Amino acid sequence: MDDTLKIQEYTLQLIEENNVSFSSFTEFRKFIIQKINHWINNDFEHLLYLLYRIDVHEDKVRKLLTAHKGENAAEIITDLIIERQKQKIETRKLFQFQKPSDISDDELW
Repeated sequence: MDDTLKIQEYTLQLIEENNVSFSSFTEFRKFIIQKINHWINNDFEHLLYLLYRIDVHEDKVRKLLTAHKGENAAEIITDLIIERQKQKIETRKLFQFQKPSDISDDELW
């Protein structure tokens, strides 16, 4: 699975959306922006919980929102979420276990 699909899959799992699919990454991003806008306006506590779960630091959000006053906050937050998901994928690649070829499955624990 390529990284773009992994980002979509991981993000949708975190926001507990299971029955949606997208034909492009742009479409996926628009969907997330709409969700973030909804939470900004209707359930800010849930948005904070989600950012905590995804591990997007509050200081980083605050700093970017301050630096980009007047811009769409949901777009900024969405891009932070996507960037954090990319970082997680890259980290998982670095620490992915690869079985040595000279060791049998019986010897692994």
